[in-house]
Amino acid sequence: MTRRHRSAAGFSLIELMTAMLLSLLLIGATISVFVGNKRVYASTEGLGRIQENARIAFELMARDIREAGGNPCDVRMKIVNVLADTANWWATFGAGTDTGVFGYENGSFPGSTAGTDAIQVQFYEDTGLVTSAAMGSDTDDLPLDDTDPIAEQQILMACGFFKSTPSTPVTDTATIFSAGKASGAITHGTDVGNAGETFADATYPMAVVYPANTLIGSLRAMEWYVAVNDKGNNSLYRRQLSFPGAAAPEMGPAEEVVEDVLNMQLAYLEGDTWTTASPSSWNNVTAVQVVLDIEASDNRAGGVQGEMIKRKLTHVIALRNKL
Repeated sequence: MTRRHRSAAGFSLIELMTAMLLSLLLIGATISVFVGNKRVYASTEGLGRIQENARIAFELMARDIREAGGNPCDVRMKIVNVLADTANWWATFGAGTDTGVFGYENGSFPGSTAGTDAIQVQFYEDTGLVTSAAMGSDTDDLPLDDTDPIAEQQILMACGFFKSTPSTPVTDTATIFSAGKASGAITHGTDVGNAGETFADATYPMAVVYPANTLIGSLRAMEWYVAVNDKGNNSLYRRQLSFPGAAAPEMGPAEEVVEDVLNMQLAYLEGDTWTTASPSSWNNVTAVQVVLDIEASDNRAGGVQGEMIKRKLTHVIALRNKL
């Protein structure tokens, strides 16, 4: 019996080429969707990073700037500054000069990036400490139950409220001085950085003798500026005044707060006028406008034509102690 052999069935060349073309089109569409989604994700992530960096920068700057010029008692008090240091900017609070806030334009702040602004802020914060007894005389120490929170040569402010009587020539006065430490008391002699032994200066020669429950404040001073970081990019930095103890006060190391801040521009409200240059008096500044140029690093895939995503963000900070 003879068997008939049938040829094996298969794809023709045209069918095979058509299938390959359809597969290529499908793969191309899939890749296009994947690349698009990746770009959208990178763009969203970059914008989120910018917003988060801006939130951190503005929040921390606002905490410092809004306190500028303040003290734990009353900003209307007469200020007596007995510090021997008349050179460093943080030591001139209330010493007949502008206090609270100072600005620098277009890279004039040492170490900052060319074309960027910088700002210095100083104020006194409450330490929670009060004197346990009266001074006794204008050269006596300030009695204090606990001196552990105080460092040698820490810059303090003593502020007390006095009864207004003919025999008391000084009322409601705040004195800035460099502190020493004795047993159960704070000293204020020339050996720890003061110009004299008494709480009196050239602008207010009457010595102050503080009563019990006099409030003790501590100086806070910081600098905000833009500089180049270790990666070669711009970042927002802050330096704070530190009290190392036996040594004199000094600005601490630079703290990198936010990366990828390309520029910072500042404006100051004096009266009803905003100025980007130095105002006629820093004491009259009631608000600071901060403008940051921030980019999202490592998101070039989500940018426009291969460029990084960048945003210019603005925040206005009122100086509550100046209002």
